[in-house]
Amino acid sequence: MFATTPHLRVMFPGLADDLRERRAHVAMPDGAVLRMALYSGRRTRLASMFNGVRVMTRRQHYDIFSEAYFRPLAWALTPSDRWHDESMGISVFDEHGWATVNEWLQYGDDVTAVDLRDLCRNGVPWVRHPMLGSNEWVEFLSDQVTAILEGEIPA
Repeated sequence: MFATTPHLRVMFPGLADDLRERRAHVAMPDGAVLRMALYSGRRTRLASMFNGVRVMTRRQHYDIFSEAYFRPLAWALTPSDRWHDESMGISVFDEHGWATVNEWLQYGDDVTAVDLRDLCRNGVPWVRHPMLGSNEWVEFLSDQVTAILEGEIPA
């Protein structure tokens, strides 16, 4: 996550320090939410800060600090308090019910097993990246903060 953009180190220095120092318990910073879903696609994607707005068929928005789509899971570090206009529609993460897993950062090396059903009471949805193969989105990128790496896992 921090490898894709140095801006996260500036935005969340405590989180960066916790990860760099490999602390037993990592604190999720205010303003961010860690989300997780199941992903079965062969197409992988690692990306840093960008957002998108679905402009065709219906309104949705997709706003991330960092994402990783690599089967069997998809992870996204998303803003928890970034302002958006209601006319942008619902967040992809909320609409598809991505699990919020902030508390997972609190588990140290001493935890060897946890029942996923206890951690994700509302289940874990299967997702695909909304912008892969779709021309309904407008993406907002910055050459200073956005890095996107994509590839395909061989069968």
